Order: sequence, then structure tokens, then C-alpha cells
Amino acid sequence: MTIASATIIAVDQLQSSRIASGPPRPNAAGAGDSAARLRQGASCGAVQETSLKQVTRCFAAFVLAALAAAPFARAQPTPWPTKPIRIIVPAPPGGAYDRAIRPLAQEMAIQLKQPVVIENKPGAGNIIGAQAGATAAPDGYTLTMTGMLNTIAQGIYERVPFDIVADFAHIACIAGGEQWLVVNSQAGIASFADLIEQARREPGKLNYATSGQGSTGHLVMELLQRATATQLTHVPYKGGAPALQDVLGGQVPITVIPGSGTMPHVRSGKLKVLAVSSAARSPDLPQVPTFEELGYKQLTVVSWVGLSAPKGTPPEVVDKLYAAVRASMANKDVLAKLVEAGLMPMLMPSAQYTQLVRSDTERWGQLTRSLNLKAN
Repeated sequence: MTIASATIIAVDQLQSSRIASGPPRPNAAGAGDSAARLRQGASCGAVQETSLKQVTRCFAAFVLAALAAAPFARAQPTPWPTKPIRIIVPAPPGGAYDRAIRPLAQEMAIQLKQPVVIENKPGAGNIIGAQAGATAAPDGYTLTMTGMLNTIAQGIYERVPFDIVADFAHIACIAGGEQWLVVNSQAGIASFADLIEQARREPGKLNYATSGQGSTGHLVMELLQRATATQLTHVPYKGGAPALQDVLGGQVPITVIPGSGTMPHVRSGKLKVLAVSSAARSPDLPQVPTFEELGYKQLTVVSWVGLSAPKGTPPEVVDKLYAAVRASMANKDVLAKLVEAGLMPMLMPSAQYTQLVRSDTERWGQLTRSLNLKAN
């Protein structure tokens, strides 16, 4: 029963009571007695009329106050979080994704006052883990590490069971990593200009190794060949480690690889870095130019990672998660661990991160379609 219905019923009952107990009818006791009773009845009726009006006004005031307060009562947010939060990492333990998220997750647990649990779900170019995240309940308790690899996968896999742009509520970009164009120091390639000159002189003779078909390194090299009007031969490997080993061994002279893990070989003199893909020079290699400085801005590429929730996650929950990420990344220890993992802190809020996901999906989709690239 609504408040208004209860009020109407109460008012009807009071009116019925007034009718039932109205002025007494005259009897045979005499005209004087009758007149007295009539005056008494009129007086009672007036009192009852006043009481009825007062009660009606009270009920009306109560109803109006209750109805006015109802929307505010419904608008009170549900407390969140009230249980542990899971972060799906669509890559194996120990990889770049894993190294990026673990220190951040520990600090987020402190900020949110709930445990934050990491669950690794690798496979199929990060698709398996990302699909599990996209189809989870949109309540903020299951998050997914998303990254540039997801935007590439949209273009090179035949049937990706989710849309990396539309099927997630993107929370924040966390970090990014530059790519290094590296050669074996004994390959006879002294500089970027020397590489381009050799490639133009003997099209297709120079080989380059990557971690696989459609990998970031592969796409950077495809962009390089387009930008410089050169032709090199792609040698895809199953992972970055075997590709790097063959470059170190001299079987393949060139590779494009993340800086993390490469620096010891650069310091030892076995590898030489010709250019970096970041917008600014690497603090680790201040003497090495960026592609943009060499005249090839289109080769500026940063492999980024971030956090996303399923589509439909309440905006207020997304806001709380971003606030927790931002507060966590203000911790110097967290930032130091990101740098140790070979990553640059790259904090972006939800709207900006969503735009990055969208623009890179378009960028890599156009390239992979034009090359007719398909996953192995």
C-alpha cells in the first residue's frame, strides 16, 4: 500500500466516524432538551470538523515530506567494495603485464581496504583472459589488464569474441614501454642511416627477427619499411626470448624489442641500439635518437597497459577504481617497481584511456588489413 493510499483511507475513516457520531436526533424529552441537544451536537460537529481538518493537514504534510524524501533515499549509493577484487592478467606470470600489475595491486588493496587478487589467464594473443574479463559481472569485482596487444588482436584474429573498445568500461592506463631497434654489433650496421642504405641497396636481403606475426616489433618494422621505402625479410619466432637469442648469436642481424631485459647486452657490447620508438629519448640511452628525431614520427609507438572493467560497470565504481589507481601510483615504491620492470608510468583517466584504446584499434586495424596480416 502506498503512502497516498493510506492517507486517503485514513481520511475516509475519519469522515465516516464524523457521520456516525453527528448531531443527536431530537426525542420526546421536550423542546428545551431538544434545543440543548442540538446546540451540543452542533458544538461537537464543529469540534469534529476542526479535528478532521487538522488530521487531514497532518497526513498531507507527512505524505508530501515522505514523497519528497523518497528519491533521496533511493539515490543513496550501495557501499563498494565489500569483498575481494580480482584482476585478470591475460599473460603468463613474470611477463611485462604481470610485473606491471602486481606492485600496483598491492597498493590498491590498501586504498580500497579489500584484497586484490591476481589471476593469470594467458593464451591466444591475450584473447582468452580478455574474454573472461569482458563477460564477467559488471559489478567492479572483476577487472582485466588490457593493452595495445588487444588492439592489434582485433585486426589479426578472425573472430575475436569481444570488442576491445565497446565491451569494456576502461578505467585507467597504467604504464607504457618503448621499443628499441637493435642490431648485432658484428652485423656491420653502424647507424640507422647505414641500415636504411643497406636495405635500399639490397632489397629483401636483410632479415629481422620478432616475437611473432602481428607482434609489436613486427608492426613497427612494417611501418619502418613503408616510411623508408625499403624491403626487409621477416623472421617470426614464438616469443621474444628465442628471437633475441638468435640476434645475439648472429643468425639474424636485426630485431625490434622492448628495452626491458635488453640493457645488459647493450652494456656488454653485444647489441647496438639504433633508435627508440618513444616520443622522447630513453633515460637509459640518452645518446640514442628517437625515430621522430630521425624524421619518422609515424614510428613513434608505446606499448601500453591499463585496467578495464566489463561494460555496464556503474560509473561511480569506475571512478572509485580510478581514484585507487591514481593514489597507488603516487606511491614512489610502486613507480620504482614499474621502472624496474622496464615500463614508464603512464597514468591516464577513463576518458583519455578509452580514446587511446579506440585510436590504436583504428591505427593497427588499418595497418594489419592493408598487409592482410593474420595470426599464426
